[in-house]
Amino acid sequence: MPVVTYSLLRLALFGAALGLLLLVGARGWLVPLVAAVVAFGLSYVVFGRQRDAAGAWMAERAGRREGRSRLARAVEEDEAAEDAVAERLRTDQDRTA
Repeated sequence: MPVVTYSLLRLALFGAALGLLLLVGARGWLVPLVAAVVAFGLSYVVFGRQRDAAGAWMAERAGRREGRSRLARAVEEDEAAEDAVAERLRTDQDRTA
């Protein structure tokens, strides 16, 4: 799954940025925030191919879900058409009776 690969790469980049900041002596509560910003920027530039693959995988998955919902809509339309025919037949029987 490309999404897992991309997420793990980004997490590793965050860990590397955090470790590097701590190694150079940065301390305080802002260090993880700075590491996150640095990792975000670098991952956007460096992991473009993985990001595109993950996005394509998610779009394909969403398309498959949409396909299932189209099937459900088709079934509902068929049921509505059958109900309309049944109602018309009942109405015609009531007129002749």
